Amino acid sequence: MRSKQFVSDALEAKMKALEVIVKSQIANFERNLTDQLTGYINEMVVKVDEENGKCSTYIRWGRSDCSGVNTEIVYSGYAAGEKYYWSSSYRGGASNMLCLPNNPELSDKEGSGASFIFGTEFEGNQFASDSSDNDVPCALCRSSNTTSSVMIPGRKTCYTGWKEEYNGILASTAHDHTPSPYICVDAHPTYVKGGQRSNNDHLLYVTVMKCGSLPCPPYKDNVQVYCVVCSK
Repeated sequence: MRSKQFVSDALEAKMKALEVIVKSQIANFERNLTDQLTGYINEMVVKVDEENGKCSTYIRWGRSDCSGVNTEIVYSGYAAGEKYYWSSSYRGGASNMLCLPNNPELSDKEGSGASFIFGTEFEGNQFASDSSDNDVPCALCRSSNTTSSVMIPGRKTCYTGWKEEYNGILASTAHDHTPSPYICVDAHPTYVKGGQRSNNDHLLYVTVMKCGSLPCPPYKDNVQVYCVVCSK
């Protein structure tokens, strides 16, 4: 009887040990399967987002290429805007800027003669040592796997969680010229080939801070304004 009980106890102990091992193996299998499925689902989500065209766009002023990570160029071209001067006969027009493609499709019909687009040139050497009078290139860029692209004035780096596309210097037309938007000119600008001449059409100047209603600190009077374009 003792021998039978010994064998029975040994078998029961062995079964319990095997049960523990099997449960552990099942738990490991379930965990590995869950990890594999989660990874596969995440990969599929990324692929679906890419196939659905999840992206954001921005204009890179002062360059004809796109440098951001996972960013592609849509087209390159020429910065353009309204004539710079203000007079009794020339008092307005558009205040925004355009990035015109370098491969336009042109009409053969005449316009009204009341609305115009002029090419943009750098005024002065604050953008680069040789920037004065050079015509300004631009590029329309597409950032993949992002839904927002913003220009942040007053910073040269993006906030946490945002991807930097490029950084530079804030610019606009002069205060006594026709208006334009503030734009972010790339910190390392290039120029339109053959465009180094003073046409004085649409002009860009480096923007500076002015203390008063703008608190100083944190800002500072009469210094250039950094800018950065970020995507997320």
